[in-house]
Amino acid sequence: MARFGADGGLADAAYGTKAELTRYQVVNGESRRTDLIEVDLAAALRGDPAANLTLQSFDNLSIKEVSEWRGQESVTLFGEVRFPGHYSIRRGETLRSVIDRAGGFTHFAFADGAVFTRTELRRREQDQLDALATRIQKDLTILAIQATATSQGGGGGGASSALALGQQLFTQLRSTRAVGRLVIDLPTVMHARPGSNDDVIMRNGDELFVPRLQQEVTVIGEVQNSTSHLYNSRMRRDDYISMSGGTTRRADRKSIYVVRANGNVVANQGNRWFQNGDVSIKPGDTVVVPN
Repeated sequence: MARFGADGGLADAAYGTKAELTRYQVVNGESRRTDLIEVDLAAALRGDPAANLTLQSFDNLSIKEVSEWRGQESVTLFGEVRFPGHYSIRRGETLRSVIDRAGGFTHFAFADGAVFTRTELRRREQDQLDALATRIQKDLTILAIQATATSQGGGGGGASSALALGQQLFTQLRSTRAVGRLVIDLPTVMHARPGSNDDVIMRNGDELFVPRLQQEVTVIGEVQNSTSHLYNSRMRRDDYISMSGGTTRRADRKSIYVVRANGNVVANQGNRWFQNGDVSIKPGDTVVVPN
Protein backbone atom coordinates (compact mmCIF):
# COMPACT_ATOMS: atom_id res chain seq x y z
CA MET A 1 0.00 0.00 0.00
CA ALA A 2 1.33 3.44 -0.86
CA ARG A 3 2.19 5.62 2.12
CA PHE A 4 2.33 9.39 1.72
CA GLY A 5 2.74 12.19 4.23
CA ALA A 6 0.56 15.27 4.62
CA ASP A 7 2.93 17.27 2.39
CA GLY A 8 2.58 14.80 -0.47
CA GLY A 9 5.94 13.12 0.17
CA LEU A 10 6.52 9.72 1.68
CA ALA A 11 5.32 9.03 5.20
CA ASP A 12 7.85 8.20 7.90
CA ALA A 13 6.84 4.53 7.78
CA ALA A 14 7.45 4.22 4.02
CA TYR A 15 10.21 1.98 2.71
CA GLY A 16 11.97 4.49 0.48
CA THR A 17 14.35 2.20 -1.43
CA LYS A 18 12.15 0.18 -3.76
CA ALA A 19 8.50 0.00 -4.77
CA GLU A 20 6.33 -2.18 -7.02
CA LEU A 21 4.29 -0.93 -9.94
CA THR A 22 1.48 -3.15 -11.21
CA ARG A 23 0.45 -2.18 -14.75
CA TYR A 24 -2.57 -3.50 -16.63
CA GLN A 25 -2.67 -3.35 -20.43
CA VAL A 26 -5.36 -4.51 -22.88
CA VAL A 27 -3.85 -6.52 -25.72
CA ASN A 28 -5.60 -6.21 -29.11
CA GLY A 29 -8.86 -5.51 -27.34
CA GLU A 30 -9.11 -9.20 -26.46
CA SER A 31 -7.21 -9.82 -23.22
CA ARG A 32 -5.62 -8.03 -20.33
CA ARG A 33 -1.93 -8.36 -19.54
CA THR A 34 -0.49 -7.66 -16.12
CA ASP A 35 3.10 -6.46 -15.76
CA LEU A 36 4.94 -6.19 -12.47
CA ILE A 37 7.63 -3.48 -12.58
CA GLU A 38 10.18 -2.92 -9.84
CA VAL A 39 10.72 0.78 -9.21
CA ASP A 40 13.96 2.23 -7.87
CA LEU A 41 12.14 4.59 -5.56
CA ALA A 42 15.26 6.18 -4.10
CA ALA A 43 16.52 7.09 -7.58
CA ALA A 44 13.10 8.40 -8.61
CA LEU A 45 13.00 10.65 -5.55
CA ARG A 46 16.45 11.98 -6.47
CA GLY A 47 15.04 12.97 -9.88
CA ASP A 48 16.75 10.29 -11.99
CA PRO A 49 14.83 10.35 -15.32
CA ALA A 50 15.44 6.63 -15.92
CA ALA A 51 13.76 5.70 -12.66
CA ASN A 52 11.04 8.35 -12.69
CA LEU A 53 8.39 6.40 -14.65
CA THR A 54 5.30 8.07 -16.09
CA LEU A 55 2.17 6.57 -14.58
CA GLN A 56 -0.64 5.35 -16.79
CA SER A 57 -4.33 4.68 -16.29
CA PHE A 58 -5.06 1.76 -13.96
CA ASP A 59 -1.45 1.66 -12.64
CA ASN A 60 -1.12 0.55 -9.02
CA LEU A 61 1.97 1.74 -7.13
CA SER A 62 2.69 -0.18 -3.95
CA ILE A 63 5.15 1.27 -1.42
CA LYS A 64 6.03 -1.09 1.40
CA GLU A 65 6.21 -0.24 5.05
CA VAL A 66 9.59 -0.20 6.76
CA SER A 67 10.28 -3.62 8.31
CA GLU A 68 9.02 -3.88 11.91
CA TRP A 69 7.78 -0.29 11.76
CA ARG A 70 5.57 0.68 14.66
CA GLY A 71 4.37 3.91 16.10
CA GLN A 72 6.21 5.11 19.17
CA GLU A 73 5.37 2.88 22.13
CA SER A 74 5.62 3.94 25.76
CA VAL A 75 5.03 2.64 29.27
CA THR A 76 4.50 4.38 32.60
CA LEU A 77 6.28 3.91 35.93
CA PHE A 78 5.01 5.66 39.02
CA GLY A 79 5.26 5.35 42.77
CA GLU A 80 8.54 4.59 44.51
CA VAL A 81 10.94 4.70 41.56
CA ARG A 82 13.66 7.33 41.44
CA PHE A 83 12.43 8.95 38.23
CA PRO A 84 8.73 8.14 37.64
CA GLY A 85 7.11 9.03 34.34
CA HIS A 86 6.52 7.90 30.76
CA TYR A 87 9.25 5.95 28.99
CA SER A 88 9.48 5.20 25.29
CA ILE A 89 10.42 1.57 24.70
CA ARG A 90 12.06 -0.38 21.92
CA ARG A 91 10.63 -3.64 20.68
CA GLY A 92 11.40 -6.51 23.07
CA GLU A 93 12.52 -4.29 25.93
CA THR A 94 11.92 -5.76 29.38
CA LEU A 95 10.55 -4.41 32.64
CA ARG A 96 13.91 -4.65 34.37
CA SER A 97 15.50 -2.58 31.62
CA VAL A 98 12.90 0.19 31.96
CA ILE A 99 13.24 0.22 35.77
CA ASP A 100 17.02 0.54 35.41
CA ARG A 101 16.47 3.49 33.07
CA ALA A 102 14.21 5.01 35.74
CA GLY A 103 17.05 4.86 38.26
CA GLY A 104 15.76 1.85 40.17
CA PHE A 105 13.72 2.02 43.37
CA THR A 106 13.75 4.48 46.23
CA HIS A 107 14.66 3.37 49.77
CA PHE A 108 10.93 3.30 50.62
CA ALA A 109 9.87 1.02 47.73
CA PHE A 110 7.78 -2.07 48.48
CA ALA A 111 8.58 -4.25 45.47
CA ASP A 112 6.53 -7.19 46.79
CA GLY A 113 3.38 -5.08 46.50
CA ALA A 114 3.97 -3.74 42.98
CA VAL A 115 0.92 -3.53 40.72
CA PHE A 116 1.48 -4.16 37.01
CA THR A 117 -1.40 -3.47 34.60
CA ARG A 118 -1.70 -4.06 30.86
CA THR A 119 -4.15 -2.41 28.44
CA GLU A 120 -4.66 -5.60 26.43
CA LEU A 121 -5.61 -7.56 29.56
CA ARG A 122 -7.97 -4.79 30.67
CA ARG A 123 -9.85 -4.94 27.38
CA ARG A 124 -10.05 -8.73 27.48
CA GLU A 125 -11.33 -8.78 31.06
CA GLN A 126 -13.90 -6.08 30.30
CA ASP A 127 -15.18 -8.09 27.32
CA GLN A 128 -15.60 -11.11 29.62
CA LEU A 129 -17.41 -9.01 32.24
CA ASP A 130 -19.74 -7.58 29.60
CA ALA A 131 -20.46 -11.04 28.19
CA LEU A 132 -21.25 -12.37 31.68
CA ALA A 133 -23.55 -9.41 32.37
CA THR A 134 -25.39 -10.09 29.11
CA ARG A 135 -25.94 -13.75 30.06
CA ILE A 136 -27.18 -12.75 33.53
CA GLN A 137 -29.56 -10.22 31.98
CA LYS A 138 -31.09 -12.96 29.81
CA ASP A 139 -31.45 -15.24 32.86
CA LEU A 140 -33.12 -12.40 34.79
CA THR A 141 -35.68 -12.00 32.04
CA ILE A 142 -36.60 -15.68 32.35
CA LEU A 143 -36.70 -15.42 36.16
CA ALA A 144 -38.96 -12.38 35.96
CA ILE A 145 -41.44 -14.28 33.79
CA GLN A 146 -41.35 -17.24 36.18
CA ALA A 147 -41.79 -15.02 39.25
CA THR A 148 -44.78 -13.29 37.66
CA ALA A 149 -46.42 -16.59 36.72
CA THR A 150 -45.81 -18.09 40.17
CA SER A 151 -47.13 -15.02 42.02
CA GLN A 152 -50.33 -15.16 40.01
CA GLY A 153 -50.70 -18.75 41.18
CA GLY A 154 -50.37 -17.75 44.83
CA GLY A 155 -46.64 -18.50 45.35
CA GLY A 156 -43.49 -16.91 44.01
CA GLY A 157 -41.43 -16.34 47.17
CA GLY A 158 -38.42 -18.36 45.97
CA ALA A 159 -38.47 -17.02 42.43
CA SER A 160 -38.84 -13.44 43.65
CA SER A 161 -35.87 -13.83 46.03
CA ALA A 162 -33.71 -15.29 43.26
CA LEU A 163 -34.75 -12.46 40.96
CA ALA A 164 -33.85 -9.79 43.53
CA LEU A 165 -30.46 -11.41 44.17
CA GLY A 166 -29.79 -11.70 40.44
CA GLN A 167 -30.66 -8.06 39.85
CA GLN A 168 -28.28 -7.01 42.61
CA LEU A 169 -25.49 -9.10 41.07
CA PHE A 170 -26.24 -7.68 37.62
CA THR A 171 -26.03 -4.10 38.94
CA GLN A 172 -22.70 -4.79 40.64
CA LEU A 173 -21.32 -6.46 37.54
CA ARG A 174 -22.32 -3.57 35.29
CA SER A 175 -20.57 -1.10 37.59
CA THR A 176 -17.38 -3.18 37.79
CA ARG A 177 -14.52 -1.97 35.62
CA ALA A 178 -11.72 -4.31 34.60
CA VAL A 179 -8.25 -3.55 35.95
CA GLY A 180 -6.07 -5.66 33.67
CA ARG A 181 -3.61 -6.62 36.39
CA LEU A 182 -0.81 -9.04 35.58
CA VAL A 183 0.50 -10.65 38.77
CA ILE A 184 4.31 -10.45 38.79
CA ASP A 185 7.09 -11.20 41.26
CA LEU A 186 9.01 -7.93 40.96
CA PRO A 187 11.99 -8.93 43.17
CA THR A 188 12.48 -12.00 40.95
CA VAL A 189 12.19 -9.82 37.84
CA MET A 190 14.96 -7.55 39.13
CA HIS A 191 17.30 -10.51 39.65
CA ALA A 192 16.47 -12.24 36.37
CA ARG A 193 19.27 -13.04 33.94
CA PRO A 194 19.12 -11.39 30.51
CA GLY A 195 16.75 -13.38 28.30
CA SER A 196 15.21 -15.16 31.28
CA ASN A 197 11.49 -15.97 31.29
CA ASP A 198 11.30 -14.38 34.76
CA ASP A 199 11.48 -10.92 33.18
CA VAL A 200 8.48 -9.23 31.55
CA ILE A 201 8.56 -8.07 27.93
CA MET A 202 6.91 -4.67 27.88
CA ARG A 203 4.02 -3.65 25.64
CA ASN A 204 2.61 -0.28 24.73
CA GLY A 205 0.47 1.17 27.53
CA ASP A 206 1.86 -1.02 30.34
CA GLU A 207 1.89 0.60 33.78
CA LEU A 208 3.85 -0.28 36.93
CA PHE A 209 2.99 1.15 40.34
CA VAL A 210 5.50 0.57 43.14
CA PRO A 211 3.91 1.41 46.51
CA ARG A 212 5.57 2.69 49.65
CA LEU A 213 6.84 0.15 52.16
CA GLN A 214 3.96 -1.58 53.97
CA GLN A 215 4.09 -2.81 57.57
CA GLU A 216 0.52 -4.02 58.05
CA VAL A 217 -1.37 -7.30 57.72
CA THR A 218 -5.13 -7.04 57.10
CA VAL A 219 -7.78 -9.51 58.26
CA ILE A 220 -11.24 -9.35 56.66
CA GLY A 221 -14.37 -11.47 56.33
CA GLU A 222 -16.02 -13.56 59.05
CA VAL A 223 -14.01 -12.30 62.02
CA GLN A 224 -15.22 -10.33 65.02
CA ASN A 225 -13.31 -7.22 64.00
CA SER A 226 -12.01 -6.74 60.46
CA THR A 227 -8.89 -4.66 60.87
CA SER A 228 -5.17 -4.34 60.14
CA HIS A 229 -2.28 -5.24 62.42
CA LEU A 230 1.38 -4.27 62.53
CA TYR A 231 3.45 -7.02 60.91
CA ASN A 232 5.31 -9.32 63.29
CA SER A 233 7.67 -11.92 61.79
CA ARG A 234 6.93 -14.34 64.66
CA MET A 235 3.19 -14.43 64.02
CA ARG A 236 1.30 -16.81 61.70
CA ARG A 237 -2.06 -16.69 59.99
CA ASP A 238 -4.20 -17.77 62.94
CA ASP A 239 -2.35 -15.38 65.26
CA TYR A 240 -3.63 -12.44 63.22
CA ILE A 241 -7.14 -13.94 63.15
CA SER A 242 -7.04 -14.25 66.95
CA MET A 243 -5.98 -10.61 67.22
CA SER A 244 -9.09 -9.74 65.19
CA GLY A 245 -11.32 -11.39 67.81
CA GLY A 246 -11.39 -14.84 66.21
CA THR A 247 -13.84 -16.17 63.65
CA THR A 248 -17.62 -15.84 63.74
CA ARG A 249 -20.05 -18.77 63.77
CA ARG A 250 -20.60 -18.36 60.03
CA ALA A 251 -16.90 -18.64 59.17
CA ASP A 252 -15.72 -21.44 56.90
CA ARG A 253 -12.35 -22.16 58.51
CA LYS A 254 -11.45 -24.77 55.89
CA SER A 255 -11.61 -22.17 53.14
CA ILE A 256 -9.50 -19.42 54.69
CA TYR A 257 -7.03 -17.99 52.20
CA VAL A 258 -4.29 -15.37 52.03
CA VAL A 259 -3.92 -12.73 49.32
CA ARG A 260 -0.29 -11.72 48.95
CA ALA A 261 0.62 -8.11 48.37
CA ASN A 262 1.54 -8.89 44.75
CA GLY A 263 -1.92 -10.40 44.06
CA ASN A 264 -1.04 -14.09 44.43
CA VAL A 265 -3.48 -16.20 46.44
CA VAL A 266 -2.41 -18.90 48.91
CA ALA A 267 -5.45 -21.15 49.27
CA ASN A 268 -6.22 -24.34 51.19
CA GLN A 269 -5.49 -27.33 49.00
CA GLY A 270 -5.60 -30.03 51.66
CA ASN A 271 -2.24 -29.09 53.16
CA ARG A 272 -2.11 -29.78 56.90
CA TRP A 273 0.17 -26.82 57.50
CA PHE A 274 -2.41 -24.48 55.97
CA GLN A 275 -5.35 -26.00 57.85
CA ASN A 276 -3.48 -25.67 61.12
CA GLY A 277 -2.86 -21.99 60.51
CA ASP A 278 0.92 -22.42 60.26
CA VAL A 279 1.10 -20.06 57.28
CA SER A 280 3.98 -17.67 56.84
CA ILE A 281 2.57 -14.15 56.58
CA LYS A 282 4.36 -11.29 54.87
CA PRO A 283 3.91 -7.51 55.10
CA GLY A 284 1.02 -6.32 52.95
CA ASP A 285 -0.81 -9.68 53.06
CA THR A 286 -4.57 -9.92 53.51
CA VAL A 287 -6.14 -12.85 55.39
CA VAL A 288 -9.65 -13.60 54.11
CA VAL A 289 -12.10 -15.63 56.22
CA PRO A 290 -15.10 -16.54 54.01
CA ASN A 291 -18.52 -17.74 55.17
